[in-house]
Amino acid sequence: DGNEVEVLVDKKFTTINKPNAATISADKMNVVYRGVSNPMTITFAGIQDKDIKANAPGLSRVKGSKFKITPKSGEFAMINVSGTLPGGEAVRDSKKFRIKDIPRPAGTIAGESALDGIILMGRGQIEKGRVRAEIPDFDFDLDINVSGFTFIVPGQPVVEVKGKKLNAQGLAALRKAKPGMLITITNIKANIVGKSDYKLQNIPAIQMELLD
Repeated sequence: DGNEVEVLVDKKFTTINKPNAATISADKMNVVYRGVSNPMTITFAGIQDKDIKANAPGLSRVKGSKFKITPKSGEFAMINVSGTLPGGEAVRDSKKFRIKDIPRPAGTIAGESALDGIILMGRGQIEKGRVRAEIPDFDFDLDINVSGFTFIVPGQPVVEVKGKKLNAQGLAALRKAKPGMLITITNIKANIVGKSDYKLQNIPAIQMELLD
């Protein structure tokens, strides 16, 4: 009858803005790397994980909002995401990521890195040392296997080595080297364990000055 009357309302309501953009993020970086499984989180505000679909070459769901993408070719990865709102309305979004090659590994021998320039090394270290390849400051722990290299001692025949350590021919050449000589390990052959189809960038030569 024109009078204001207070009415008790004992129900609670939660309101959210209608989502219009997906959340797509790389867990470790702003780019994705070719040849490795890059973890990703893909969500859509207000939509359950089961109602979200995402697709891109090399992309697969791990569980819930967790995905992984292993790009093989191209410069960019376009990830397309679609979801269904509780009312049945479909929403879509997409995001583009740069694809980069795995950084160039650095060669090491007896734990000494070639990135530091010419390595001062004793004869015994070279004899017993293993040649390895490592990628410093990389977000992924890669198991890189060295399968061979070329060993060069000035004035001696070039030696092709299979494996990580000097063979008999390499040891014979090393015994004839004189202190102060510059010994080189080059043409280091390496691959990522379990991913033989991925070709790593060429590994720079290791140069060592013989101390004794």
